[in-house]
Amino acid sequence: MEYIEMAKFKLKDGLTDEQFIESEKSVRNGLIKNQKGFISRELSKDKDGFWLMDMRFDNNENMDTWFEILKQDPTMKILGSMIDFSTVRMEFFTKKI
Repeated sequence: MEYIEMAKFKLKDGLTDEQFIESEKSVRNGLIKNQKGFISRELSKDKDGFWLMDMRFDNNENMDTWFEILKQDPTMKILGSMIDFSTVRMEFFTKKI
């Protein structure tokens, strides 16, 4: 059963999509790729400048473990520094079928 995090946000002023995408590529090639239960991480962007990050793990426990590990991941610190946290909205889901 997959556990899904959906995060919607905008970038801080002055950052380009390309800068953010390069940072995301570093995250994907970093600690997360070997994280137990990791399935996928996808980014999309809407016409109003909001990004949507869809991250999937095999269960809630493995995602929670990642949330602890990411605090030590230098690639996640760089990516996080690009996000305007006043715009962040996060939701969590469990896949049913």
